[in-house]
Amino acid sequence: MEDYIKPAVRLLSRYAAEGKIPGAAIALVTRERVTSACVGNASLLPENVPLTADRLFDLASVTKVLATTTLALQCLEKGLFTLSTPVSTILPDFPHRQVTIGHLLTHTSGVCSDDKAYKKRKDRADLTRFFYEKPLDFTPGSRVLYSDFGYITLGYAIEAVYGKLDERFQTCIAQPLEMRDSGYLPFERGLVDRCVPTELTEERGLICGTVHDGKAFLLGGVSGNAGLFSTLEDMTHYVRMILDDGEYRGRSVLKRATVRLLKHCYTEGLNERRTLGWWSNERSMSFGDYYSESCIYHTGFTGTSVYIDFMRQCGIILLTNRIHPARDNPWIGEIRNTVHNVILSQVTW
Repeated sequence: MEDYIKPAVRLLSRYAAEGKIPGAAIALVTRERVTSACVGNASLLPENVPLTADRLFDLASVTKVLATTTLALQCLEKGLFTLSTPVSTILPDFPHRQVTIGHLLTHTSGVCSDDKAYKKRKDRADLTRFFYEKPLDFTPGSRVLYSDFGYITLGYAIEAVYGKLDERFQTCIAQPLEMRDSGYLPFERGLVDRCVPTELTEERGLICGTVHDGKAFLLGGVSGNAGLFSTLEDMTHYVRMILDDGEYRGRSVLKRATVRLLKHCYTEGLNERRTLGWWSNERSMSFGDYYSESCIYHTGFTGTSVYIDFMRQCGIILLTNRIHPARDNPWIGEIRNTVHNVILSQVTW
């Protein structure tokens, strides 16, 4: 399997040398084996520091699938809600009675996609009022439009029926998967020195060890849309669990039937292909040209991504901090596409 990622490692080394990314960690995962590598630097400011395998990345929106979606699926299994449960029956203050849990999971809710005026909000209560009071962008179920606020709402619903996101992530996902370094709020766990820095901003300085995402930061670093930090190795455990029908080393995180739900597209006939939480072999995504008919994918703004291929029975994890030291980086789409191409074009098992 090492031969399969060698071309990707060469590409990533070149991209780092050209200054398109500081560095990258990459893994090719099957149920039996993991092949991984790190190239380039973890940081460029205040000095160049080589990237090593023990570094934690701010996963940004990959949080939506590794944490929030997985916890939501566990709620389905436990009968705490269904995909057709109206959100307002769980969150009485949520004003949009026609929006369901399934709409939130598939980004078909119509809940405000984004509004930069959120930056003027002061705290969780103020932010929640801000987007609760906004009208829906469209009739729920009529189109797909990616929504951070929708996933923040989903996080609220999970907390209402299941418990705090950070605590449930640790007990119900990280511990059974032996994801020893993963979690929210790394500064509270003494892991800041191992975190890969993200953006240098006027407001917050060099962000390192606290969530980059502004909404999650306003929510105290624990949110349904972002906030999770993880290492490459920890993330391989998650991918192996999905490939092994919800189990990891004999411990069940999701039921086989629940993983099967992820192979179903819930947005047929709409503008994007979506399963629960993930994109579902959606051709507009940056996973290259060799994606299979049964695959799921998600990205994070900081430069992270996860691809899981059910037909080839493999996964690709690519972690970069492409917004370090500045977010004006146009290369991540090309990098993701070419890296997936040079790996998947070889995988024929």
